[in-house]
Amino acid sequence: MGRERFPLILASASPRRKEILEAHGFTPIIIPAGIDEDLPEGADFTPEETTVYLAEMKAEAVFATLEPAKWPVGCTILGVDTIVFKDRIIGKPTGEDDALGILRALRNGTHEVISGVCLIKTGNPAEGRLKVVEKILFSDTTTVRFGDYTDEEILAYIRANPPYDKSGSYAIQSDWGRHVLSVDGDIENVIGLPFERLSAHLPNP
Repeated sequence: MGRERFPLILASASPRRKEILEAHGFTPIIIPAGIDEDLPEGADFTPEETTVYLAEMKAEAVFATLEPAKWPVGCTILGVDTIVFKDRIIGKPTGEDDALGILRALRNGTHEVISGVCLIKTGNPAEGRLKVVEKILFSDTTTVRFGDYTDEEILAYIRANPPYDKSGSYAIQSDWGRHVLSVDGDIENVIGLPFERLSAHLPNP
């Protein structure tokens, strides 16, 4: 399927993902998935499999809500899930102490930022329902190295920039970026959307 001009639905309320898409000329329609992000009981997923599973869940949840009559030429639904990984999956901090502990753990070393992506491309509605023409699943990993910093610097940062909606407790595009020694991979992936790899699969903006 080529890069036809179809509406692009972002299955996320993340302002950072929206901003990345807009910076590249897209005007996404925002329909947050609102799913329970628990993994299946007994699942033994790798970090990459975890992100892809959750991204697919988000895209599928939004797909299930779409009314065919509103999408006469079809659409593209984009689901994304991003995690930070260092020895374990590091989620969003639950409070100041948790954010402090996370950034301590990331100090003077490398960690991975992994995004899973699910794209569902639909065609013309048929028999009263949207038809899935193509589903694309992949993950992308960026390795980030932090330098040294003090607990006082961590506390000053998280109090000035509450990180409670951010996996890993930081935003690389904020002033915390001064502690980054290197980025191996797509820096936009660290912000929340692996656009470099994703772009080949998106419709024209």
